[in-house]
Amino acid sequence: MPQHLRYGVKVVAGDYYVTNQDEMIATVLGSCIAVCIRDPKAGVGGINHFILPDANCDILSASNRYGVFAMEQLINGIIRHGGQRDNFEIKLVGGGNIMGGSNNIGQINIDFVKNFLNIEGFKQVAEDLGGNQPRRIMYNITEGKLLVKKLKCQHQHQQHELEIENQRQNLRIQTPEYGDIELFSD
Repeated sequence: MPQHLRYGVKVVAGDYYVTNQDEMIATVLGSCIAVCIRDPKAGVGGINHFILPDANCDILSASNRYGVFAMEQLINGIIRHGGQRDNFEIKLVGGGNIMGGSNNIGQINIDFVKNFLNIEGFKQVAEDLGGNQPRRIMYNITEGKLLVKKLKCQHQHQQHELEIENQRQNLRIQTPEYGDIELFSD
């Protein structure tokens, strides 16, 4: 990312990234949530990008339930790199009602992550949650700087398609034990 004089790392839906380098971590969010955590004393941090909270949410198939797993992966990854839970600085982004209507997946994700942080005893220092716009974010753990760009509503369809394609990519990697399955688009 030459404009930021740093290397950039893109995190896709259902993934996470932990680093102790001076990098910009980027992702694009619709109804998904990105949790940005850093330990400023240890100089380590990262983000996750989850689609749904847990197995109790039956909106998509089991392959797309990332929330609880994504939180554990991110927290444990930071601790493995020397971070301490007591030093965590946490910022939350996403959870937009991109599709509109009453099936607000974004709000389900917001409720989940806030409840998770409360149960685990974490406090957040910043958030940009909800609304009806997708977001592009860039996070630098060295400075703790989180940049959020709200995308125009006309891109909502493109954002949804991007999230669906990311989900399909993740599903293609998994091969069931009972035979071959090939995913295709209409």
